Amino acid sequence: MKTISLNGTWSFKATDPHRMLPSGRSDVTRWMKASVPGTVHTDLLACRRIADPYYRRNELGVQWIDTVQWLYRKEFVVTASFLRADIVELVAEGLDTYAKISINGTTIAETANMFIGHRFNVKSHLCQGKNVIEIIFDSPTSRSKQLEKKFGALRVALEPHRVYVRKAQYSFGWDWGPKLTTSGIWRSISLEASSNARLRDPFVKVVSVNRRKAVLRASINVDRFGDVPLTLRVDVRGHGAFIACHSAVKGGAAGMEILIPSPHLWWPNGYGGQPIYSAVFTLMNGDDEIDRVEVPFAVRTVKLLQEEDREGRSFIFEINNVRIFCKGADWIPSDNFIPRISPSTYETLLKLARDAHMNMIRVWGGGIYEQEIFYDLCDRLGLMVWQDFMHACGEYPETSSFLREAGHEAEAVVKRLRNHPSIVLWCGNNECEWLFCTENPGKGPDEMNGSVIFRKILPQVCRSFDGTRPYWRSSPFGSGFPNAESDGNHHQWIVWSFWKDYPEYERDYGRFVTEFGFQAPANRRTFEHVTLPSDRYPQSRVMEHHNKQTEGTERLVRFQAAHYRIAGSFDEFIYKGQLVQAEALKCAVEHWRRRKFRTAGALFWQLNDCWPVSSWAVIDSALRPKAAYYYAKRFFSPVLVSFKKTANALEVWVTNDLLIPIVGKLVLRHRSFSGAIHSEKVMKISVSSNRSRLVFGVGDDVLSHLDAEAQYYSAQLAVDGRVVSENRFFFNEPKHLRLPATRITSRVKRMKNGLVMLALRANKFAKHVRIELKGEDVVFSDNYFDIDAGGIKTIEFASTHSLRDLKQKIKLSWLR
Repeated sequence: MKTISLNGTWSFKATDPHRMLPSGRSDVTRWMKASVPGTVHTDLLACRRIADPYYRRNELGVQWIDTVQWLYRKEFVVTASFLRADIVELVAEGLDTYAKISINGTTIAETANMFIGHRFNVKSHLCQGKNVIEIIFDSPTSRSKQLEKKFGALRVALEPHRVYVRKAQYSFGWDWGPKLTTSGIWRSISLEASSNARLRDPFVKVVSVNRRKAVLRASINVDRFGDVPLTLRVDVRGHGAFIACHSAVKGGAAGMEILIPSPHLWWPNGYGGQPIYSAVFTLMNGDDEIDRVEVPFAVRTVKLLQEEDREGRSFIFEINNVRIFCKGADWIPSDNFIPRISPSTYETLLKLARDAHMNMIRVWGGGIYEQEIFYDLCDRLGLMVWQDFMHACGEYPETSSFLREAGHEAEAVVKRLRNHPSIVLWCGNNECEWLFCTENPGKGPDEMNGSVIFRKILPQVCRSFDGTRPYWRSSPFGSGFPNAESDGNHHQWIVWSFWKDYPEYERDYGRFVTEFGFQAPANRRTFEHVTLPSDRYPQSRVMEHHNKQTEGTERLVRFQAAHYRIAGSFDEFIYKGQLVQAEALKCAVEHWRRRKFRTAGALFWQLNDCWPVSSWAVIDSALRPKAAYYYAKRFFSPVLVSFKKTANALEVWVTNDLLIPIVGKLVLRHRSFSGAIHSEKVMKISVSSNRSRLVFGVGDDVLSHLDAEAQYYSAQLAVDGRVVSENRFFFNEPKHLRLPATRITSRVKRMKNGLVMLALRANKFAKHVRIELKGEDVVFSDNYFDIDAGGIKTIEFASTHSLRDLKQKIKLSWLR
């Protein structure tokens, strides 16, 4: 196969059949330079026809872009030898969204789905030498509104017409993202020339696994363009395996059974390694190679256990016959302009997730089916993927054309992604059934427009083209009300969105929680790039614009007031706002981990952001972790000690995610902020593998005598002499604590591994210690932590600065 890339420089301009172009914008009707892959917004930005939509409130000034048509054009050269192939196809991996494609003045195709690739035979339309391709993108807003008018309005959150277009739903605006409805050639585009035959849709299916062998079924489709005899060879390599199989090709497909002796199994992060095998499919005509496709894959099994118990019905993922408590976060696209998301951004975010002991990422159904690098990284890092299909928060059409497209899209997606071991579940949509049943009491989910997609079309596609992982109808969903706590998976939005404070999390007994969260501002340096100094106060018009939830700023203020003294500066507002988010997620996750496996998963909303904003993300759009990220490293730790206050006692729990029992030393202390230790109990504890248990309780007869404003309890758990978890419990909100005048001294040291060690010592108790490196972005091994009086905390981080410079650049702050 030969390829001509059509990526790179194109020309583009606006056309205005809908008569929506603002007056005075004739400058965009002349040819301008474009970059492919890209979007019309980023092309206009590069040509200086618009200002940065993320800066201040510039978003409001670019709302005309999605109301006009955009014409893209490129000249390219085709050689005579290229045209001698049996077939020449235009391969467009991503067109956003309503695209009419012409080559040399002849229309060859029209597309209407952003999510999947398109392939068209264009040989008869090409000529030797110079050729011209033009793609005109119609207004996604005008087209979807026309369809809504024709077929009727549906019950949909946010922009109701969006459900009629197969396009990233968040591009129409969301409660954390701007309204920047894109068009453009957003993935690679090329010409492919093939002769005799071509391979497509490879699949290495794990049929069965035990210690002695893994039985695989390797299959692939073959597109024939001639009558030559064909043979398929499959070579499997990796981890000691060297297996070669051959099979004659009859018809349009070929496959064979492959046995891997003593297979190396793929495990989620924290449970084992992530060995990746390779299968090379080679199509031969005698000794001539016709086509070759290489596919990474792994060996593992997935089950979703739903068993009756005293609380209802379980919802537990079992990987390789081991029950896994799923710890992680929800994922949204990392930019509204997807083509400018770099591979390093994906790597940074997913490695941060891995380092925070996460083992599952949920790809949310209002974004995109992610780029290949995302799934490759999840495979390598042991991050299980809960994969939504791209439908979110509304009813969907049931026209015959829409249903056909839904099935076609799902088939393409499943075939593209099914070899990734990280994907452990296909999910039909985000919150569609839940919202429908909430707004229509007495009606069941099957009465919802679009339900046939989720109850019939998608599960059939998943069975037919995969069959190795479960399908789940929606998130949330269950056998009764779609967001019940007793079975299925659950979204918890009573807290925060319905103005309930985070202690209410401990009243939630969901079996698997795939959404819950608390907002916090992005980091100050992130906001500094999109604001003026005069904007930097919480209730400025610009800062309120950079919070897309209705009454989002009001919630930030309300919940900060509940826990902390109201901030007096912009920096303090960010600092305390991030602490509220961190404490909220800590409260929720520790509660659900204590319930292991009655609750079997906690995925918070959300890991990342798409622009500079106050949102639920724990890592902002500039890849700067918030306080909650560092908290997550602690509350997702494989071994966790936590406190639970009941009506009569303060309980101490230990949760063990390890697959071996632990025996350790637990030190429980009743302390004062000044440094006094009023009592200390040292005990040997043991916790079975993959279990959580109550190990000790302090009675109310003891607790009733302590000074709640100046005393607290600390717990430290050591295994084999190494502290694996520590925690503290306070009897008052931070705003009511009598925190002392503390002094923290620091010492820096260069370590043999090249990292810098920072040692901090506090003469009295220090709460919420924050470390910053002035003017720089650094990810520390820990941050936003407490130090007991007389205690020492050591932190590691990477820096090339001299120790002398570091002493000047390190900035410490803590709650006063």
